[in-house]
Amino acid sequence: MSTYDDSLLAARFSALAVEPLPGDWTDVVVRADARKVRRPLRQRRRRLLVVLALVAFVAVVTASALAVRAFVVDDGFIGLPPAGATPSTPESGELVLAAYGIAAAGRTKVWAYADGRLISQLEGNGRDKPNPESANRWSSGFLEQRLTSDGVELLRSEIVSTDLFDDDKELRFGGQACLNFVQVRNGDPLVRVTWRGSQCPGPEGTLGTRAEGTLGTREQAKTLEQLVERLADPGSWLPASAWEDREIRAYVPARYAISYGAVPQSMEASGILNLLPAPAEELLGAKDRVRTEGFYGLAGQMHAVYGYSSAVTTEEARTLAETLDEAGFKRSGAEYALAYTLDAPGTSGNVIDVTFEPMLPHGEATCSACG
Repeated sequence: MSTYDDSLLAARFSALAVEPLPGDWTDVVVRADARKVRRPLRQRRRRLLVVLALVAFVAVVTASALAVRAFVVDDGFIGLPPAGATPSTPESGELVLAAYGIAAAGRTKVWAYADGRLISQLEGNGRDKPNPESANRWSSGFLEQRLTSDGVELLRSEIVSTDLFDDDKELRFGGQACLNFVQVRNGDPLVRVTWRGSQCPGPEGTLGTRAEGTLGTREQAKTLEQLVERLADPGSWLPASAWEDREIRAYVPARYAISYGAVPQSMEASGILNLLPAPAEELLGAKDRVRTEGFYGLAGQMHAVYGYSSAVTTEEARTLAETLDEAGFKRSGAEYALAYTLDAPGTSGNVIDVTFEPMLPHGEATCSACG
């Protein structure tokens, strides 16, 4: 997880079926006899079997069509997917490129995989949705499209052709957001170019004091900004042959990362878990966890904080959310992510924060609320 993600993550702590018509088969036969319609018994049985077979066929086709509509999520969503939504497949994937930066429409996050999946998360301006399929005016949610293998290669080549991705680079430019990056598979490893601006916290948590890395040129800054803008809207320049399925749908994860911590004063994992309802404590306590670090506070008054993150299945995440809802935890940050807060008893203003983030095919999660 990046320093920028850590900092802002710390701030987040801070089928329908056809209804059968009424009817009685005996009544049908009686009516047929009354009309003196005489047919051999074998023929009548054959017709009955044909009718039943047709009814069964129509029922299967209808149910199948409805099932497809019920399980495909067309638009982005925040938090957990609708019950029964089909997860994106395959569950895991080889990352070919990723980008995180400021484009004309706002903050852009893009991931492309060798299997052709193109996943994106775009930030809105609060007035207009980033695109028609977006979850709301603030966030698109996680969206998915499918590229051909040639389409993936066109995206990859667009990045490599800048000649900035021969090796890892840490660049800094004045007047830009704290963290922007593009990484791409150039040979075996993923090569990453990161550029930072003057909004990064300094050693004492102050802003504008320094940015890490080598001072970049204006040409490099312009090239990277244009690259992020193109990656944010590949439909505007990729040819039709690059798309296997250009239609935008919601990305439905198979797993979620559950991040939890306390602010303004950090707490150990055991102390936080003890404050959760017993089913939530048991679920998260049985999972492996990693420690995350970042900053909390206002500009000039930031201090280091830490928290924890564990991976769970989507159904486990659903159970956890239901448990926290029933226990009276407050929902927060609904524009960007599913998150809960609880005032920690016995402390002075300390707040427990539990956030749900979709796990991406390469096994990592981002910070949706980091903006």
